[in-house]
Amino acid sequence: MKSLNKNVLVIIIVITMLFCCLMSSFCSVLSFKYNNPHGHEISDEEILIFPENFLWGAATASYQVEGGNVNSSWWRFEQEEGRIKNGDRTDGIINHYGRYEEDFDLASKLSLNSYRFSIEWSRIEPQKGEFDEKEIEHYRDVLQALKDRDIKPMVTLWHHSVPAWFEDLGGWERGENVDYYTEYVNYVVANLSEEVELWLTMNEPMAYITCGYVSAKWPPAKQDLTQVPGLFSNLTLAHKEAYSIIHEKDANAQVGIAEHSSYIVPYHEKNILENIIASTIDYAWVHYLIDIVKDELDFIGVHYYYKQSINLSLAKDVLTKDPEEIENQSLDRAYYPEGLYEVLLKYKRYEKPIYITEIGVPDYHEIDRNQFIREHVREMYYAIQDGVDVRGFYYWSLLDCFEWSEGYDAEFGLIDVNLETQERTIKDESWEYALIAGCNCVYNDEL
Repeated sequence: MKSLNKNVLVIIIVITMLFCCLMSSFCSVLSFKYNNPHGHEISDEEILIFPENFLWGAATASYQVEGGNVNSSWWRFEQEEGRIKNGDRTDGIINHYGRYEEDFDLASKLSLNSYRFSIEWSRIEPQKGEFDEKEIEHYRDVLQALKDRDIKPMVTLWHHSVPAWFEDLGGWERGENVDYYTEYVNYVVANLSEEVELWLTMNEPMAYITCGYVSAKWPPAKQDLTQVPGLFSNLTLAHKEAYSIIHEKDANAQVGIAEHSSYIVPYHEKNILENIIASTIDYAWVHYLIDIVKDELDFIGVHYYYKQSINLSLAKDVLTKDPEEIENQSLDRAYYPEGLYEVLLKYKRYEKPIYITEIGVPDYHEIDRNQFIREHVREMYYAIQDGVDVRGFYYWSLLDCFEWSEGYDAEFGLIDVNLETQERTIKDESWEYALIAGCNCVYNDEL
């Protein structure tokens, strides 16, 4: 019965997304052009050079690397048996909080000129209305350490983790709770705006909704689709309010939002229904939100990891398999550099600067990280040549870290962290990225 309920839920989700997309962008859904790849010519240049002042960075999220965020909803969640793979815990295992200067020295060795990180709300405001000056001073020291190394910060104000007290008050389910977020944003920006130009108000709000209220793999671990419309409304309002606050403090600030964009395509190119479903998921998952907040965006943060194929010949699996099996098998997630070019072309219509705010591959993947980075950087180059205003590339992640419910199994880092000793080592597969960042170019080995 439990499996049946989950499968029914999957069907409801698909129908909900279809309705959402059909109502919001009927023409886009029915257009085959939306799914047809654009493709590009291969340059005959031996070296592909990027625009001046292009940002080459790496990213982290505070909860995943700092350790000791005991006032977070995630801390409470990870103490519950069975929530995290292998029973992993954050504790102080990575300890970026205490070793950030060492980590930034390694980032400099990799020739990185930018670093995307998040501020942990539960550190700044451990109890409702109580702001911790010691913690805001810590983040000021982090920003100074970056400045000392000529590394430009991009700061995310909310990256999935919320204070436990905020969740206890209903979290993002309650519209009135948006005020708590804006108070936090106001406090942080008032204290740090002189050191920060690039702000992200939040990271992957759609992932938060899906993982927290559909799959229940993340806190608050509710399978409650009735909450989805309200959550979406409250999060978009929170972004808009944060955007206004940041610009009130600093008119020159650049403010964006970061969303995940996989390259979603029909498995059978001429299958009309597969085309519609692929377009629907892509629009409902990403572009619907961007369309709503586009007037409150100075730039867009794009995450890209893989291609997903919609294969209706496997539709029977929805009725017979657990959703996790469907996710791992039927959706056919695949390493696909060309998909980055196609995804970026879809953002061209917004006429906004783009930063690739996350892109990466775990160590256990069969693809060499050097190859992964080189091929995706080339596809980004071609998107720039075709008119997409891409201004930065942030590899996920700087360090091996706590990958939410996956624990420490998925090692994405440019830098290896020994979980017993905390010793840091730049991986052999990371030096390709250092070469790219150092020359602001990539070799065109497609010739």
